[in-house]
Amino acid sequence: MINFSRIAKISIISVLVVVVGVVVFVCFKGSEESVFKVTKVIDGDTIVLENGEVVRYIGINAPETGEDNNDCFSQEALNANKELVEGKEVKLRKDVSEKDKYGRLLRYVWVDDVFVNEYLVKEGYALSAEYPPDVKYAEQFDDFEKQAKEENLGLWALCQIDGIICSINAYDCSDFETQKQAQEIYEHCGGADNDIHKLDSDNDRIACEILP
Repeated sequence: MINFSRIAKISIISVLVVVVGVVVFVCFKGSEESVFKVTKVIDGDTIVLENGEVVRYIGINAPETGEDNNDCFSQEALNANKELVEGKEVKLRKDVSEKDKYGRLLRYVWVDDVFVNEYLVKEGYALSAEYPPDVKYAEQFDDFEKQAKEENLGLWALCQIDGIICSINAYDCSDFETQKQAQEIYEHCGGADNDIHKLDSDNDRIACEILP
């Protein structure tokens, strides 16, 4: 005689095992992380790992270090990043994207208990930079950038002229309430000859046309 009660119990247990397995898998994927040693620091937001992979920090933008030209505060940002991670083991976590268009790993980075991406923005070594879909900490970084600006830390102390930064891509259209405000910054920084903030997307000499 078939024991339907026993079959039902086995079926329920089997379903539960599958469900638990799926949940564990999803949770594991959501918290996926890896640990590597940093062998080189390229600039304030880019490093090289022991396996040769280049990592670009998610959600921030530090002043650029170039062969011919360095952005304002680029050396200070580079030095700060070196002090934090060079020669050390770091913990890496991804958001949504694996790599950027240049083939660099996109990661949030921790060294010991320090969230490196956050620290660099909070102390004024980098700007908050939102690049969807990797926006898990975007609001948090925006808040720390605002705090650094208000406290006149790092690049906010050294790179402003008359309260405006024209040497680093520090603004986007979301920073302004009106098109007039954006236009004033655009023209103050040199207009079409130095649209470092990329406020004029269609090169018609009118900044942030989407604003009222």
